[in-house]
Order: sequence, then C-alpha cells, then structure tokens
Amino acid sequence: MLKVRDIRDDGPDRTVFRVLEDDEAKPSAASLERLVAVASRLLAENGLAGYFRVAGEEEVALEVASSSRHFLHDGILFAALDAVNDPARNPTLTLLSGGDPPKGGDPT
Repeated sequence: MLKVRDIRDDGPDRTVFRVLEDDEAKPSAASLERLVAVASRLLAENGLAGYFRVAGEEEVALEVASSSRHFLHDGILFAALDAVNDPARNPTLTLLSGGDPPKGGDPT
C-alpha cells in the first residue's frame, strides 16, 4: 500500500510528494508510474491544468503554474492513491488509466 509521507513545494510551480510503501520501503517504479497514470487521468477528467510525473525513486511531482493551481490538485493525488491501493473499489478508474481489471470483478 502506497502512502504519502511528505509534501513540499519545490519552487512556485512544483510540488513534490514523497511516496513510500506501508513498511517505509521504496515503492516500485511500476507503482509510481501507475500512480502518475491515474492522477493524470483525474486531472484531465476534472479539467485541471498541470501534470504529474515520477520525479525520483520515491517522489511524484506535480507541475502546474502557481496561477493555475487549485485546491483540488493535492486531492487528485490522494484519490489516485486510493485507486492504486484498492483497484477493486475503483474498477472504472483503474481500467480507464490502463490498469488490469480487478481480480474477480467484472471488467466492464
């Protein structure tokens, strides 16, 4: 299970989220890419500016001009965490962002 352990501003147009596994281990690159894919999908669906990207072994960066930053931006990453951590609860979002269908669930 992925969790955000730290959030810091890295300049006026960048926020960095430090993401770790429950046991404080570094997440896999695939897990971070999955998180970015879901968060990016949510940004697009909500018509929000900016983009997420993997910024390091345990970091995801949100790049958005400070003038376009909305209070929903941070919430987008946390919603993406929920989808990545429990794809069965979020099957549509999981499928639309390129993930595998939840095991035992209906893929449609």
